[in-house]
Amino acid sequence: MIVFEVISIIIFSYLAVCTLYNLIFALASIVRVPKRYTSSEEKHRFVILIPAYKEDHVILNTVKNVLQQDYPVHAFDVVVIADQFRQETLRELSLLQVKVIEVAFEKSTKAKSIKCALQELPDHYYQCILVLDADNLLGKGCLEKANHAYGSGFRVIQLHRTAKNKNTNTAILDAISEEIGNTIARKGHRAMGLSASLIGSGMVFDYSLFKDVMMSLDIEDNPAEDREINAEILKRGFICEYIDDGWVYDEKVQSNTVLERQRERWISAQMNYVKRFWIKNPLQTITTNTHYTDYAIQTLLLPRSILIVVNLIIFLISLLLLHIVRIPWRPGTIYWLFLFFICVLSLGIGVGKNITRRELKRAIFSFPVTFWSFLKALLKSSAGQREFIHTPKEFTEEGKHPSLTGKREKYF
Repeated sequence: MIVFEVISIIIFSYLAVCTLYNLIFALASIVRVPKRYTSSEEKHRFVILIPAYKEDHVILNTVKNVLQQDYPVHAFDVVVIADQFRQETLRELSLLQVKVIEVAFEKSTKAKSIKCALQELPDHYYQCILVLDADNLLGKGCLEKANHAYGSGFRVIQLHRTAKNKNTNTAILDAISEEIGNTIARKGHRAMGLSASLIGSGMVFDYSLFKDVMMSLDIEDNPAEDREINAEILKRGFICEYIDDGWVYDEKVQSNTVLERQRERWISAQMNYVKRFWIKNPLQTITTNTHYTDYAIQTLLLPRSILIVVNLIIFLISLLLLHIVRIPWRPGTIYWLFLFFICVLSLGIGVGKNITRRELKRAIFSFPVTFWSFLKALLKSSAGQREFIHTPKEFTEEGKHPSLTGKREKYF
C-alpha cells in the first residue's frame, strides 16, 4: 500500500507541475498586454520563402495572397521551392512575379528544400527572411509589423499562426490546440520576459543569422527542423519575439487519420529532444541560459490534450475507489479534483477569442474520438523516428485573392 501511495504522489507531482506551468503562462498572457507593432520608416528587404512538396492545388492561392502585402514592392521578393510540382503549376507560377526554385530529392524534407534555396539566393542582399508553408495566407500588415519588430532589435520573430479553416470537428480541435499553444508558449512567455517558441511557419529571421544556423546544422533528414532551429538560436543567445496581431492563416487537418500521423511526428520529435536535452546533455541544458533551459523544460511536459484527460481519469478513479470500493487514495480525491479544475482553467484561458462557443461545444463533444487518435499517436511514437510525414492539404480559398500579376517588377 505504501508503494502504491508513493507512486500516486509521484504521478500527482508530475501532473501538478505540468498543469501549473500551463496556468502560470496562461495567466501571464492576460495580465500583460503584448507590445504592438505597426510600421517604421526604414523598410528592410524581405525574402518570403515557401517550401512546398506536391502542393499544386494550394500554392497559387498562397502566392497571390502574399503578393498583396501592403509593403513596398521593391522591398520584398517571393521564392517558391517547388518539390515535385506538375509542369502546369510551374507554368502558372512563371506568370507571377515570383522566383521558382525546382528541387527533387529521393527523400524530401523541408530542411533540404530550404538549404537548397539558401545556396541559390544572394548573400547580403536580404536583411530578413519569412518562412511560410505552402497553404499559409498572410493577414494585412504582416510584413510591416515584422519589419517594425526587426527594427526594434529582434532577430527572430514568430507571427500569430491561426486556423484558416474550421470546417470539421477535427479542424476545430486542431485550431483550439494551436490557440492554446499560442497563448501559453508564445504570448504568455513573452509576457514573462521569456522567449516565444517557433511553430514551423510564419517565422521571421535575420537573413544572415538564419542562413548561418541552417548551414551549420545537420537537419536535412530531421522532420522537426523548427525545434532544432529554435534550440540553436536560444543557445546562441537570441530570443524569439511574438507578434500577437500578425496573422498567418494555416490549414488545420480535417480528419482524425491525418491528425494521428501529424501528432505521431510531433510526439516522436518531443521524445527525441527529451533524450537530447536531459539524457545526453543535461549540464548544457541547465547552464546555457534561462531561455534555453525553459525550452528544454517544455519537452518534459505532457501534451496538453493528454494532460486534461489523464487528470480527469485519475480523479474519477480516486472517486470510485473512495466511495464504492472504500479504498482511500493518496493524495485525496479533492486534490485530484482541484488539479483537474486548474487544468481546465489554464486551457480555457488559452483558447482565446478566436474560437466561438459553438465551435468549442463541437470540439468538446467530438474530443473522445479525437483523443483516441492522440493515444494511438503516442503509442506509435519513438524517439528515433525520423521519417518525413507529409500532411496533405485539402482546404482552398480559390478566387478570394486576385492575382497581382503585372503590378510588381522582377528583382531576380
